[in-house]
Amino acid sequence: GGARPSPRRGQRELLPELFDSPLRGKLRGQRGIMAYPFFHLGKTAPSRELLRYDDGQVRIEVAPGPAGMATIYDKDLILYIASLMAEKMRRGELRPEDPRPDREFTFTAHDFFRVAGRDTAGKAYDRLLQMLQRLQGTQVRTNIEMGGEGTDGVFSWIDAVNTRYRRNARAEKELVSVSVTLCAWLYRGILSDTRLLTFAEGYFDLAPLERRLYEIAKAEDVDEAGWSIGIEDLHARVGTRGLLRHFGQFLTELERSQRLIEFEIGLHRPPAETQRRGRPGYEGTVVTLRARAPGLRPPALPAPSGAGDTTDGESAAKS
Repeated sequence: GGARPSPRRGQRELLPELFDSPLRGKLRGQRGIMAYPFFHLGKTAPSRELLRYDDGQVRIEVAPGPAGMATIYDKDLILYIASLMAEKMRRGELRPEDPRPDREFTFTAHDFFRVAGRDTAGKAYDRLLQMLQRLQGTQVRTNIEMGGEGTDGVFSWIDAVNTRYRRNARAEKELVSVSVTLCAWLYRGILSDTRLLTFAEGYFDLAPLERRLYEIAKAEDVDEAGWSIGIEDLHARVGTRGLLRHFGQFLTELERSQRLIEFEIGLHRPPAETQRRGRPGYEGTVVTLRARAPGLRPPALPAPSGAGDTTDGESAAKS
């Protein structure tokens, strides 16, 4: 075989100062990608369909790549990188006025798994590589501006990926580090956002639909006074492919359990006689989200096995 790398070279490649990880601060997010639907909510089969959103002001179109569309679970990695970036900004290592922005972030897979609460056994590393493929392959077009700049073209969440590995005693590949170049659009958004959202520790335990409700509430700065939205508009903002009726059933069950972290939810349905015959029973419903009083925790009720199911396990908690 070829020459083996010297131990000194191997040690140099693993020097901790070459890594942006570990993440020591809180999980952070950029409000633009929290407020609107950019990711497939299913957790099983990869989506091959376009995702479109248009409320007359904000327009989004997301197309899947060869490996399928990036999912809300793939978004965990974007949140992780945004959090690493926020820490570098706090330390003064990244500034908006930097003439040559460094959009590459290097981390260990183990640290990402730790932060996201993921199992490291079995095919965890293979799943990480598949996640990176979907994030790099998914194509996004939107009129949302980041850092005062927009883009008329199409971009992917990740511009480039470089993984480094070594061989163990059984000659198997072991992932050493991952280097990811974040797309310029999102990089500008994080760099210019003076109020990055801070996520609760239980975020990664939420099911996809619950995550979206939580993200929207955070992006809208929902407080104890509450924030209301029509169920049809919320259905679109969440980005679910499920029927409005199923979404309404899910919200009704969530109102009963109140298991959403940080926020309470209430539904205000119109009188039955005002609903049109043959229309979904939730038409015209107003949904109110309200911040929980400090110190109050949601009741420890288990998520139902089937109530509110929409499509591809959107309402099922992470396994």
